[in-house]
Amino acid sequence: MRAEAILTHDVHNFYIRWEIIPEGRERAMLAALGGPVFLELETSCVIDQSGNRHETTKTKLPIWPFPGSNNRGQARFYDTDSRRRFWVNLQDAVGTTVVDWLFEARPGSVGADGKIIAVAEGVRPAAPAAPTPSAS
Repeated sequence: MRAEAILTHDVHNFYIRWEIIPEGRERAMLAALGGPVFLELETSCVIDQSGNRHETTKTKLPIWPFPGSNNRGQARFYDTDSRRRFWVNLQDAVGTTVVDWLFEARPGSVGADGKIIAVAEGVRPAAPAAPTPSAS
């Protein structure tokens, strides 16, 4: 399984569009699980569909089943480093975390509520240090 990403931007926003592609027998393995599977990525500096900015949030991506003929999605950011972290986490999580879990899961092991595979955002930039009072 792999995630292909397309990065775009406009004057105010940074976008990432992706497609999650099951390869080989992974599609049949996902269908045999019995319930939905989601990937939940911790994300920062996201703009939701209503235009609201969120410092931190969790983005839930369907792995199986997904709407439409292809598993596509997009997110909008106001910080380019956050978009880069999301991109790296998406590719790493789909290529390793989800695939490792999938090959360990038994057919029929996912209930109707589904399985959520959560992934933390990873390294964030350090907050600026508080100014120290100067001794006079």
